[in-house]
Amino acid sequence: MLLPLIGLIFGVVGSATLGAIVIAIHPIWKLAFKNIALFVVGAFAGAIGSSILYTWIFADENQQLNSSEAVVGYLVMLCAGTVTGGTLSTFIGTRLFSKLE
Repeated sequence: MLLPLIGLIFGVVGSATLGAIVIAIHPIWKLAFKNIALFVVGAFAGAIGSSILYTWIFADENQQLNSSEAVVGYLVMLCAGTVTGGTLSTFIGTRLFSKLE
């Protein structure tokens, strides 16, 4: 019963850590709670989107990945989708919020 909650907490902490690293590396963005929150929201959207896309392309009719290469590719695509979604949402959010302020 607590396993989904633990997975959610692990995902949020992992995405926030990855977001802090990406935001600290970026020369313009400031390491602020707003930017990390934007990154986490986009990271979850990117992870869900990349999971759906990858399994739609590479999974069999039972939605299973049958080879170890397919599983490794899924994990790589999951990481890439997380970084891409988080970075894109932070970029859009900072542009949108800078216009409002």
